[in-house]
Amino acid sequence: MHKKAEALLHFSRAPLKHPMSKYLLRFLAANEELASRITFVQSREFLTNTMLISELGSPRVGFELELGAHQREEVSIVNGRLVRQTHRDRSLCVNDPMDAIEPLKKFRGRLYVVFAFAGPTPSWYECIVEPNPALPIRSDAQESIESMIDEIVREQVDLAVLAIGLKDEIERALERRDAETFRRIAPVYREIANRCLWDL
Repeated sequence: MHKKAEALLHFSRAPLKHPMSKYLLRFLAANEELASRITFVQSREFLTNTMLISELGSPRVGFELELGAHQREEVSIVNGRLVRQTHRDRSLCVNDPMDAIEPLKKFRGRLYVVFAFAGPTPSWYECIVEPNPALPIRSDAQESIESMIDEIVREQVDLAVLAIGLKDEIERALERRDAETFRRIAPVYREIANRCLWDL
């Protein structure tokens, strides 16, 4: 028997969060052609066709099949901070394992499957699971560089917001002919503008 089919049958014998998942797992194991197109992955991020099946006690949803999914990250500035938002669209999303059988009979692509366990990941699963091919493999050095860049960007956004506020106060002081406020704020503005990488 194929290793993937063995893994599907093995997990079907576990107590599952959605009990009907065991019938779907047995269907997949019996369909050699479909089972051969399954790849077990660590995460579903940015993958198009995915299925998640959870063991009883896992914090994840019990079952989810997504076909034709597209995920994108958007970065925006909220209150002077960079905020990452993930948007995910899909052509089909099924939360009942029995409703997944018909779409999977017609499905011809690669299906990425995640088994979510209640406790530690068992060794039999670690042997077959692969890294998510849609995510870059990151080294500690890359993560450290990305973290530094994020920190620099956050600091620069904070400086720019502060400089814009101070510039507004300077303009109001000039309109009011308030020399004391101008003399107090202008040096602070110049210092912040010099530290800011953007032209203000």
